[in-house]
Formats: sequence, C-alpha cells, structure tokens
Amino acid sequence: MASPIDYSKLTVDELLVAEAKIKKQRIMWAFIIGAFIGIVFWAVMSHASLVKIVLLVILFGSLGSGGKRNEDNFKALEAELRSRNIR
Repeated sequence: MASPIDYSKLTVDELLVAEAKIKKQRIMWAFIIGAFIGIVFWAVMSHASLVKIVLLVILFGSLGSGGKRNEDNFKALEAELRSRNIR
C-alpha cells in the first residue's frame, strides 16, 4: 500500500497537479464501479448461479476499497487547497 502523501509540504503547483491526477482517477473509479454494477445486474437478470454472483460482489468490494482510498486522498487534498485559499 502506498504511503499517504503529506499535502502540506507540496508547493501550489504540485498541489494543482495532484488535484488533476486525482480527478482523473475518480473518473476511472466511477467507470470501474459502474461496470461492475452492470455486470452484477446482468448476472442477476440472466439467472447466474449464486456462487458467481457472490464472487462478483466480493470482487466488487475489494475493488471498491481502492476507490475509497482515492476519495480520502481527494478530501485531504481539497482541505489543503482550502486552507491555502487556492480553492
């Protein structure tokens, strides 16, 4: 697991670059989560076995944790930007 970034030590330019990077990652995670929700919905509608559906839900849960870390980083970055009156 990557160590958390201390945003208070970054310059303004580095903060803005980090913000752009995290926004791109948020879009990627939204796509991944949406795709898995669609796959689970399709599996339920096509009467897939319960084992397949449970495996998909477990996989979805493990992937969702990466999105949660990304969201936590975004909140920390936004807080630092607000504290410096950049946003």
